Amino acid sequence: MNTAKAARALRPASPGMTLVELMMVVVILGVLAGIGAFTYSAYLRRSRSQEARTQLAAIASREDAYRAEFSTYCGAGSMGVPSALGVSNAWPTAAPSSARAPFFTSSTPAEWLQLGYRPTGDVRYRYVVLVGTPPTAPPSPYDASWSVTTNQDLWYVAEAYGDLNDNHVLSTFGMFSGSINALRIVNEVE
Repeated sequence: MNTAKAARALRPASPGMTLVELMMVVVILGVLAGIGAFTYSAYLRRSRSQEARTQLAAIASREDAYRAEFSTYCGAGSMGVPSALGVSNAWPTAAPSSARAPFFTSSTPAEWLQLGYRPTGDVRYRYVVLVGTPPTAPPSPYDASWSVTTNQDLWYVAEAYGDLNDNHVLSTFGMFSGSINALRIVNEVE
């Protein structure tokens, strides 16, 4: 008789998994699925927050082109040129939420069209652009990078407000023309 066959014949048959072992596997899979779902939702919020960065960069580009043509910046919000920053002055009025809202409607303020800013689709954030002339300083905290010399230049501040998980806590992204490469972020993924 072959020794391999003899060794298999002497080995007892495997009884399989017990119910306790099976339940442990189910618990482990449940924990892993929970961690995966949480990580995936955080990843989605972070990737969706990229919209604010992209759109603020597009607004900055349009503001630079507008100033080159008209020697001033173009303010835009929900009711024309805003006098202050804030979600109540931002456009579109249907956002911010996890749902997308159309940026262009029949009631889009003319200043957005005048600026030439055109998002490629619906948005999850609300946007506002506040402009100023010397010697008016930009609002805090942007005024920290603005010096108070007499030769100050025109300025703009563009902000985006979002609530990607609908918990009524806003994330705010802001860009100041005096420090164009710096993006100010508060509560990025809430």
